[in-house]
Amino acid sequence: MPNLGFVNAELIVQEGGLPPLVDLLSSSNEGIQQQAAGALWSLSVNAENHLKIVREGALTYMVRLLQSNNPKIQEQAAGTLRNLAVNDENKVKIVQEGALPHMIALLRSQSDPVLIQASGAIRNLSVHPQNEFKIVQEGGIKPLVDLLRSPNYKVVEQASVALRNLSVNDANKVYFATDGALPPLIALLRSPQLVVQEQAAVILRNLSLTTENERN
Repeated sequence: MPNLGFVNAELIVQEGGLPPLVDLLSSSNEGIQQQAAGALWSLSVNAENHLKIVREGALTYMVRLLQSNNPKIQEQAAGTLRNLAVNDENKVKIVQEGALPHMIALLRSQSDPVLIQASGAIRNLSVHPQNEFKIVQEGGIKPLVDLLRSPNYKVVEQASVALRNLSVNDANKVYFATDGALPPLIALLRSPQLVVQEQAAVILRNLSLTTENERN
């Protein structure tokens, strides 16, 4: 039996649902914004919709919603951008749209769901070589490092993978030391979560490598 949610999502797009949903992101009614953002978050799970949602102009509105005072709307906007950032073309467009400063600001949220989606979005954005140093330039390492101390392992996992991606770039490595990454990374080597242990070990390995070491 087909997944009814997936089938319905396809039909919503086929029947022209994307343009009016994107339009509602700019509603003056916060409740309408929240419902429209939630619908687009769900639709963005389908990879076939990643470019379609962006072509309808959703990025501008989603970046604005990152600045909402409503944590639920922040979570939905960050979650949608996280899904859209799986696509390489979108990785660049999201940064060009000015999302980074606002996404990084959300890394200081008091809401774990917001932290998970924001750090997950930065994790996906950090995979693209054009974004690796931009995230650091915008001050992304320090708040990600701070999240390594979170009691929520899902937050720690997303932050650690983002830092792993950033640690590949030689230009970024000095910032790990100056932003205090080493003590929490070393502590995570004893984490009960194997995924987190692995990420911490990979980051430390990347930081210990020089270009000369990599050639040997």
